[in-house]
Amino acid sequence: MNSFLDSSLSAYFPGLVDVCVDDDGQPAYVTLKEGELVIVQEHVTDEESFSIPEKKHFPFIIPRATEVISHYNREDTTLYDDLLSYLKRFSALDEEQWAIVAHYVFLTYLHDHPDIDYCPYILFHAVPERGKSRTGKSMAYVCFRGIHLIELREATIFRYSQYLHGTLFLDLLDISKKAERGGCEDILLLRAEKGAKCSRVQYPDQGPFNDTVYYDIYGPTIISSNEQLHNILETRCLPIIMPNRPGNYENPRPDLGIELKERLTAWRAKHLNTTFPDLATIEGISGRIWDITRPMFFVNSLLPVDHQTLEDSILAIAGEKDASRKDTLEGRLIAIIKEITDENGYDRFVEWSIKTGEIRAKFNEGRPEDRQVSPQWIGKRLKSMSFNNRIIHGYSEITITADEYATIMKQYGYTVRESTKPTNSLPEKNEEYQEPLRVVESGRELAQEQKLPYFLCPEERAFYVEKLTILQEEGRTKKEINLLMDQTLEDWRSCNDGIPF
Repeated sequence: MNSFLDSSLSAYFPGLVDVCVDDDGQPAYVTLKEGELVIVQEHVTDEESFSIPEKKHFPFIIPRATEVISHYNREDTTLYDDLLSYLKRFSALDEEQWAIVAHYVFLTYLHDHPDIDYCPYILFHAVPERGKSRTGKSMAYVCFRGIHLIELREATIFRYSQYLHGTLFLDLLDISKKAERGGCEDILLLRAEKGAKCSRVQYPDQGPFNDTVYYDIYGPTIISSNEQLHNILETRCLPIIMPNRPGNYENPRPDLGIELKERLTAWRAKHLNTTFPDLATIEGISGRIWDITRPMFFVNSLLPVDHQTLEDSILAIAGEKDASRKDTLEGRLIAIIKEITDENGYDRFVEWSIKTGEIRAKFNEGRPEDRQVSPQWIGKRLKSMSFNNRIIHGYSEITITADEYATIMKQYGYTVRESTKPTNSLPEKNEEYQEPLRVVESGRELAQEQKLPYFLCPEERAFYVEKLTILQEEGRTKKEINLLMDQTLEDWRSCNDGIPF
């Protein structure tokens, strides 16, 4: 077994409740042993031995061990409400926003829990003098090892992340530009995911592999910014737009949050080994926003708070993200695809195709000639959005299945019509499935309206219309056309087994 002199300095190891100060004012480990909290100066296992760094290396107020133990040994039923009362002393938010903030504070104390894989960022965004910094500081002073930073320096972030596993409050004017100038983009993009590491070449003279250091940069992050974030970074955020509610609020100070920190640390100790149940996804919360908010629902299960409050708060954010997504270039393309699909009733099929030229024409509508996009641009954008592309008779088109369509509509906040249920079976030929259309195909317009049957796919309809056009141009009677077209449709379905392409 290693002696104290052989110990490595460490402020964090799995299973540690926290570093607290003992009755002599010296840092000490507080750990769980057989369900009880114990205070030790050294952590020793068969493989390693850790001792505590000096107090000056902790850039935040350290909880008092005796107070943490005292709160651990009794039930604390008012912790959530008391946290809300504390936060509301320093700024103003809507009730839904307060629910997000309060749950996030609790999450910082369990961000390293084995069942939690993501920790979203809280983003306070607004014009100056709306209380962003005030709100962020009041959070940081009660979060798990909260640290307030006004500069974005990768060396500092690496050390605070890897050595302290702290909550970082990045209080910056324009964080996206700061990250780009400082080469810190990878840190901001990866901090939300447990296990993520950033690599830096620190010792080039030591040759391959030995020249590189890998830093663990996962941890809770609070961001305050006057400027809009990069859209990729924003997907990791829960944005809170500060309301315009001037008033006389208290100034947050670290000492004002010490009692809550001690109570929250005791709460961490009680739930550090809790096993969370599987959670079913919530309608309207999916994709990345479900990944990053799922841990907050875990936390909610441990609090005396109705889950509907948090659910409504997250749904509001999901709706805002959907609206923002619609304003992007990709969102505009999705709107066009939906418009074309609705106009032609394509969503009645299990699969259909849309010409990229038609999408491009609608995208360019109303745009100056020098700002119109090229076919190549449209093709690359659609491909990057995972649409399958093919060339038919020299024309490019995308193919879409009903499942793919439903998924992407949901991702961009659109509702797929409930009445349309794609099917492979042939419905009865009643008036519900008959639709008079005037069809234009290959540059030729049909001479008269023709009642068309229900088609299983656009290819079937195109084949049918082509044959119908030929028969009409030959001068066939209506009776002859109906007999021949019935046989034509049967032959098509027989050759293709009734299955759409």
